[in-house]
Amino acid sequence: MAAPAAAQLYRWTDAEGTVHYTADLASIPPNFRDDATPLSTPQPRDEPTPGASEAANQPVPLRPAPGAPITVEARLNGAALTLIVDTGADRTVISPDALARAGLAGQPGRPVEVIGVTGSATATLVTLPLLDIAGARIGPLAVIVYALPSTLRRGLAPDAIDGLLGRDVLDAFTLSVDTASGRATLTLR
Repeated sequence: MAAPAAAQLYRWTDAEGTVHYTADLASIPPNFRDDATPLSTPQPRDEPTPGASEAANQPVPLRPAPGAPITVEARLNGAALTLIVDTGADRTVISPDALARAGLAGQPGRPVEVIGVTGSATATLVTLPLLDIAGARIGPLAVIVYALPSTLRRGLAPDAIDGLLGRDVLDAFTLSVDTASGRATLTLR
């Protein structure tokens, strides 16, 4: 689902127990609208990652490569992750393998339906304690746990991508993309 960056996001559950996300309250069937929950965007914490106190206010260069998506390094429970910057994703997505590498496999979660450019699928919504990115510690953070299709990894090594960095985190940053110079940066707001 793509929605304007300033839009309010809502979570609602249908009669079968499937959780849905939308930025359009009117798209929720009327009999479920009163129970829709507005979602708040996580805010960066004041406490910086150890050793990253200077980085918290500095632009973080991202790694755009010709023909490949823009990626950024993040840390989850101390494990390094490489995430595709996805301004069209409402939520951050982490692969099950990355969650296991971070020692967080088996986290309690609930099934959700995700809808994107590759179609729809069932995934799991899990709350992570913290995601360290660009000198900010974001959390607790509800993320979608889902293995990304290979079509999103074009131009990158098969195991190089651990997920998508969605607007739920990106809204805490200013993303600057300079296509002429091939550079992109994230700056904490």
